[in-house]
Amino acid sequence: MTPRRYDAVVTAHEKIAGDVALVSVAAPDLPAWQPGDHADLELSPGLVRQYSFCGTPGVPGVWTFAVRLRPGGTGGSQHVHTRLAVGDQVRVAGPKAMFPLADAPSYLLVAGGIGVTPILTMAEHLASRGKTFLLLYVGSTSARMPFLERVAALGESALVVDRSQTPGFTLPAIVERVPDTALVYACGPARMLDELRGLVGAERLRTESFASSPGVLSDAGGSFEVQFGIDGPVRQVPAGTPMLDVLLDAGADVMWSCREGTCGTCETTLLKGEADHRDDILTPDEKAAQNCVFPCVSRALSERLVVDLPLEG
Repeated sequence: MTPRRYDAVVTAHEKIAGDVALVSVAAPDLPAWQPGDHADLELSPGLVRQYSFCGTPGVPGVWTFAVRLRPGGTGGSQHVHTRLAVGDQVRVAGPKAMFPLADAPSYLLVAGGIGVTPILTMAEHLASRGKTFLLLYVGSTSARMPFLERVAALGESALVVDRSQTPGFTLPAIVERVPDTALVYACGPARMLDELRGLVGAERLRTESFASSPGVLSDAGGSFEVQFGIDGPVRQVPAGTPMLDVLLDAGADVMWSCREGTCGTCETTLLKGEADHRDDILTPDEKAAQNCVFPCVSRALSERLVVDLPLEG
């Protein structure tokens, strides 16, 4: 279903660990979230980014995110660091369970750099429930590793690796310390995730990925119709044109970001019709349910898709 949106106010903005901004937004109706969830933060019209929660799960009213400055990025982190300030009005959407924590006898949690944000909330959640886990937090240098105090509070269940001080560190040595039945959750650089996949196998590994999906739009498919609500107007989606563009041109209020079917920002409720799902988000069962689309990449197997996006005026 389409994530609910909220008008919120920036209530805290501080720099931590050198190049990380810790930002909190508040609104009376912000719902509680769970470990691994993330939200969309609309920084300005057309500039939407996804951030994992890093505050206290289960507490409504305030959402907190950690954003690392990326000098070569596409503007999201630059905006957060240089323009966003306490008192600013922002629009947010979520929570989204994009990285849910499943039940298991034990866990290996691996965080690389700013990937610590979802992983740390998982570790603290497991610790509060007496679960067995090992958290590995790897960074280039401790000066650029946020939340070290929170990690230290986990005691012997956490291992911090400062690569500048630990040149002999290897992932295989850590993997050997956990049972073969442990689920492995990881968030970090692609190279680290690829190495873990080779060590534990895809069936045990859960990752949070915002990688591109090569070729998704190169075969965008034929034309179809999209209808705005059961009794709303109908628009034609030409062959090779993303449905998202047609929705936006018609004036629909759709938040979007990646245009690759990886971030989940543009999720829209599907009321009727059969979609051709081309995203990297839905499971096979969720695709078969035919109750939502990601219009940046979704096409149609039926002649018309009816979406829950009523047009105003």
